[in-house]
Amino acid sequence: MNIDSFKNALSKGGVRSNLYRVQGNIGNTSLPTKVGYLCKSAQLPATTIESIEVPYRGRTLKLPGDRSYAEWTLSFMCDGDFELRNAFEKWMDDINRTVDNTATDDLNLTGPLFPDWKIDQLDRQGNPIKSYQFFHCWVSEVGAVDVSFDSTDLMEFDVTLQYTYFITQDTDVNVGVGIAAAPGT
Repeated sequence: MNIDSFKNALSKGGVRSNLYRVQGNIGNTSLPTKVGYLCKSAQLPATTIESIEVPYRGRTLKLPGDRSYAEWTLSFMCDGDFELRNAFEKWMDDINRTVDNTATDDLNLTGPLFPDWKIDQLDRQGNPIKSYQFFHCWVSEVGAVDVSFDSTDLMEFDVTLQYTYFITQDTDVNVGVGIAAAPGT
């Protein structure tokens, strides 16, 4: 392999990790523009298919098992009014109130407490080249914020979201949905 082959393999100059867009509603609130502007970092999510080991005559056969999805952590810059952090804390409280251990609404996965979120990896013109859509999101942690006399940085905080599953534009969302017609009908 030579340098020209390597250069040609990096089509369009490669993907830049700082070109992304996060979108989503924070429970019953709606601050999607602040989410997009103040999300300092996120990840394209991890997913794992566990293996099931089946012993057979002194050998182990590994078969694919269940798929699991890692939690999704996002880092946000704190706006001057704490509006974004307050919205995440309210979302947590709507799911499980601090004092009386109840929810403000039915914990219905299709309801407003479990909105869908999305992250787009963007090209250099701002167009999505890879998108992940997360279904039935809910906040499981609003992270600690360090305050200190010797810090001059903008305040930041992490939020951890749980979700049921994600799809990408390459995922067939119709697989397993509905009832298939019998052959020959």
